[in-house]
Amino acid sequence: MGEWAWWIMTCVISLYFVMLLLDFNKPQKKLMEQIDHMEQRRRDMEQKLAKFQEDIVTTKAHSEDLDLQLKEAEETRKELLPDANKNRMIKVAGGPFTMGGREEDSPDNQRPAHTVHLSTFYIDPQPVTNQEYREFVNCTGHKVPIHWQGGSSPTGTARHPVVNVSWQDAKAYAEWCGARLPTEAEWEKAARGTDERLYPWGNRFVDGERCNNGNMVGTTLPVDEFPLGRSPYGVWDMSGNVQEWCEDHYDEDYYKFSPSTNPRGPEGGQERVIRGGYFGENRPGVRTTHRGSAPETHTRENIGFRLAMASDEG
Repeated sequence: MGEWAWWIMTCVISLYFVMLLLDFNKPQKKLMEQIDHMEQRRRDMEQKLAKFQEDIVTTKAHSEDLDLQLKEAEETRKELLPDANKNRMIKVAGGPFTMGGREEDSPDNQRPAHTVHLSTFYIDPQPVTNQEYREFVNCTGHKVPIHWQGGSSPTGTARHPVVNVSWQDAKAYAEWCGARLPTEAEWEKAARGTDERLYPWGNRFVDGERCNNGNMVGTTLPVDEFPLGRSPYGVWDMSGNVQEWCEDHYDEDYYKFSPSTNPRGPEGGQERVIRGGYFGENRPGVRTTHRGSAPETHTRENIGFRLAMASDEG
């Protein structure tokens, strides 16, 4: 009986120690399970990271391809611009014309009237419109005119000439278009032709008939509002509506010493030439010979611009 009791006691004690050992191993087992779980998460994260890095490489390659395509498209656009410009612009044949005023009331900065010989050139049929300028802004990120709201010109003015643009803004637009601003001499010849007319349409002036001046509406009108006001070459809006930036620096005495062939203005100066009068101008102010000027950084609600470009012909 003593041996059985000893054996039973031994089994009970052994079982007790086994149960203690099992209880002791439970935290370790739980820890191992947590370690296994974390290891699986690490492997998943590594896979996701590898996939993310692969996506970055793919996206970068795709971005580089897009940049290259955009660059090629821009180069193609620039190559096509000269012919496209010539197709939409009006060609003004080279040759002589009289520049400046002979009228008794012609101011000193329009004197003396003198003969100028110009090479053949092209000029926009109309001033640059709000609609056209907005395309430039959208494509380049160039700043908008100060009076535009929400990145757009006032409602209903898409075909009006863009205003509140500086000479520098106009220059940037011209370069984007593969063109330039007209010289003062080119502008005047395109406006008056070779017969010394006072206005683009001739010498007779009738208020409200052929140009926007005298504050008839107090603001700009569409650039194609006055078909009877076109110049001998068919150029619109050369009198009234808005004044227009020219390439040249301004000097009120320039006509006294300007070259007779392809004059391009004085070497330097504080201001740039503006031509054409504007919607609030009187009759003398919208003559084809009228000259004005403004600092190239200034913007006004009555100054716009048009483009020109040289011809391969002499």
